[in-house]
Amino acid sequence: MATKFTDTPKIGVALLQKIDSADTKRRSGHRLGSQVWGSDGKRYVYAQAGGSISASTTACAINAATFEAASSGGSYTSPPVAMSSGDQGWFAASSV
Repeated sequence: MATKFTDTPKIGVALLQKIDSADTKRRSGHRLGSQVWGSDGKRYVYAQAGGSISASTTACAINAATFEAASSGGSYTSPPVAMSSGDQGWFAASSV
């Protein structure tokens, strides 16, 4: 898989990784709902998993008020790693 980078001037964005719910030191870097553009031309939204989400799930929904991601019924793709409830990561818009 090719590495994706952010084209938005924001430091510390790792679009293909997750932050475990217990890793409180790394959580302070990004706010839920933050958005960046990737080098693949897609928009990414930083959200929190509301339950278990398989790696690269292509039908994730993100609640616009809480930025909680669900593993069905939406137009976002989860990061390429499995996520548990409370994990945070960058979800890609399925279309450009």
